[in-house]
Amino acid sequence: MQKIVNLVLLSALCCSCTFASDGLVAWWNFDAESGPAAVDSVSGAEDKIIGYYKYVPGVKGKSLKTDGYTTSVNRDAGRAPELVDGFTFEAWIAPQAYSWNHAAVISEGAEPGAKKSAGASEVTEEQLEAGLFGAKFSDGHLREADGLDTLKHVNQDWSGGSKDWSARWRGYIKAPHTGEVTFHAEADNGLKLEIDNQMVIDGWGPGKSRSGKISMVKGKLYPIILAYSQDGGKSILRLYWSWARKEKALIKASSLGHTTKDKRTARKDSGFKEEEANMEQRLLFGIDAEGRLVLQALVNWKLQKCVSDAKLDFLKWSHIAGTFDKASGLKVYINGRQAGSLAVTGQVTPAKGKGMLIGKNHKNMSPVNSERGPSRKLKSTMVFDGLIDEVKIYNRALSAAEVKKAYAAVKPAEPKPLAWRQMPSGPKDLPNRFAASYCRLRYSEEWEQKWRVGEHSDILVRFDKSPVRLLFWRGTAYGAVWVAENGKWMGDQSLERTGNSTGWGCAEHMSDKQNRHSYVRIIENHDARKVVHWRYAISDIVYNIYGTDIDGWGEWADEYYYIYPDAVSTRQQILWSNDYHHEWQETIVLHQPGTRPEDNIEINALTWANMDGESVTFSWENRPGGRKKKPADPTIQITNLKSENRPFIIYEPDNGLKIFGCCVEKDRSHFAWWNHWPVAQLPNDGRRASAHDRPAHSSLSQGIEDSPSIKHEPGKGKHTAVTLTGMTAESSHGLVPLARSWNRPAELKLSGEVYESGGYDKYQRAYVLVCLDAGNPSRLQFEIEASEKSPLVNLAFVVENWGEGEAKLKINGETVKRGDNFRLGHNHRIDGSDLIVWVQTESTKPVKISLSPAGG
Repeated sequence: MQKIVNLVLLSALCCSCTFASDGLVAWWNFDAESGPAAVDSVSGAEDKIIGYYKYVPGVKGKSLKTDGYTTSVNRDAGRAPELVDGFTFEAWIAPQAYSWNHAAVISEGAEPGAKKSAGASEVTEEQLEAGLFGAKFSDGHLREADGLDTLKHVNQDWSGGSKDWSARWRGYIKAPHTGEVTFHAEADNGLKLEIDNQMVIDGWGPGKSRSGKISMVKGKLYPIILAYSQDGGKSILRLYWSWARKEKALIKASSLGHTTKDKRTARKDSGFKEEEANMEQRLLFGIDAEGRLVLQALVNWKLQKCVSDAKLDFLKWSHIAGTFDKASGLKVYINGRQAGSLAVTGQVTPAKGKGMLIGKNHKNMSPVNSERGPSRKLKSTMVFDGLIDEVKIYNRALSAAEVKKAYAAVKPAEPKPLAWRQMPSGPKDLPNRFAASYCRLRYSEEWEQKWRVGEHSDILVRFDKSPVRLLFWRGTAYGAVWVAENGKWMGDQSLERTGNSTGWGCAEHMSDKQNRHSYVRIIENHDARKVVHWRYAISDIVYNIYGTDIDGWGEWADEYYYIYPDAVSTRQQILWSNDYHHEWQETIVLHQPGTRPEDNIEINALTWANMDGESVTFSWENRPGGRKKKPADPTIQITNLKSENRPFIIYEPDNGLKIFGCCVEKDRSHFAWWNHWPVAQLPNDGRRASAHDRPAHSSLSQGIEDSPSIKHEPGKGKHTAVTLTGMTAESSHGLVPLARSWNRPAELKLSGEVYESGGYDKYQRAYVLVCLDAGNPSRLQFEIEASEKSPLVNLAFVVENWGEGEAKLKINGETVKRGDNFRLGHNHRIDGSDLIVWVQTESTKPVKISLSPAGG
């Protein structure tokens, strides 16, 4: 046994000697699968894995699968390799998607401005802005961040305002005296005062200390942190000082100030991701938002950057290496070949106590290609998305020949270990029935693990007369999506407010990445129809609801979808607002990862038609929509997806329909192309796609905005619009009868006196009748005066107060058996039950309907 132990120790020592002679100082191969720790084969140290991860087959043995959101291997600063004169980073990676900015395979941070770091005594009055700067909280315990605040003076009385709140302000105070200075406070309900890292007053809560002393030097600026708590009643904060032969006096506002660094720290306190203080990069080796290999190093206090001229392949294993030599500079290699270089001389700036990360960037960054200021202002964590294996660090620059040899030494067992993620539309094979079901439509495992939801979080509607589906899914923030027989997706815009008063970008469902203000529910579910209700707030990218400054409620919307067996649904939009100036409708095609807009949309993308049958098809070949004129008052739109069944919208007249003409970059696509929605979780209200690695979307047209088709109830703050949506294999000409039947419904003539007609309800796409003897229906007879101008296309009618009984149907005197062409169901209200009937029939001549209780 002792011989075996000695042999093992000798083997380890020899291995260590080999590493040392090679210059190899760290090596993570992930083969040990040590749970939440990655083993460094050189030192034997275990480095903690943060976030969601998996061990999966690698180029040899195992690799680490990262999630693109949270994953990193963390090495403490004390154990990070000292890399100054030269180094080499080496790894195998398989990107699932490019990051939204620089995503590190290896990164190491340095303090901002480390070379010029200054203590308190080096801050000058010229660097100060007036007052103290801090974060406010909506509770009394410095927990619930609620924005930023400047404390301009320390003679405050906030009584009569918020009852429960707190704040922590930072900055500098100018000493009034050399020697001991006593500070006194009036604070209801609590206060802490810290000066030069010393607690001067520890008075958090009623009855606690309200004074303290500290030695100071006159004229010197000292860092100060002032925390305050309010828990109901009076809200007073007054701060005084006194010293030898000087009576107590209020501290003057001119004695207080703050720096930019104080602002950064306060913003971090406030909890906004976009305003966290960022570390500078000392070292970064990874890929950028375009998929190019990047090596950055802080050389002689200046950040130097070497970028490859080639991009990394998606889904496939690639060998990458980056080297630095103090005499020749930076070089990057892809699959054994040099792909870029930057000549620079000098040493890598020493680290200041910052650790090393694998898979994650030290520095928070805003997404590249963001269109608007708020999205560029927001900074998020950048994490590699894909597989990482065989990560090695050398304390010298390997030669080109050594890099080539390292690449050739490994042959991945599976060159393409990943596949494109797919937005889910439910199982491929489902029972052939008209059904609306709660379910959980699962995207990638990495995306799903972030969601705090159960198995009934989404809604799938399917049809027995059509292979298409209608989804209400978390990944689109519940915006309805039609899915064609071959998986092509078609969505639409929510009510959108631009020029957002909150300052955080467009307020719309796309901005509500976590569905904090959005939900769906099925409110009718029977054989005749399904009714789905979608409710959402007009929310921006930091989850502020537009308009809360007016009445505290802000703007909300309700949308109702009345869905029938012929794969046609109404979409009733209700905006609750004092101002209806919103975008109401925007035709949006969604793209699966691995596809470009051209893979999903015909270049002749849109067809518009009117109810006279006149039509025009618009091309995106040279400019969005081309130069064709639209037909007079178009009410029919077909989006020409590359599918048999294509999505359509039927509008009311005077709808303001127009081509979405902006944002096309011809070097990328003929179509506008963004990937900040769907699925994406980073706060962003407009990011142009540069690759086909993520779910994305393209906008083609807009309608309804500021048009006469909006119905207003100003006294209620209620505004309503409606469209008819679905998927069809028909041409635009084939949709003319449907458009006429809905926009110009035939008159209903009722016989007898036991029922009352409520007319045609466009929101339901149904005629409404009322049984006057509630719950005791007798025979119902009426005639639909169908004609060429006002045809009948698939009759739906609602008989209010019918009760819970079944019914028998005759059309023109002929009995129609209940089945595919005659369906009924009940809507059970709190005070009664309505009967809903759907009949598959088309006619341009009058049709007589007779409906009788089933037992009659």
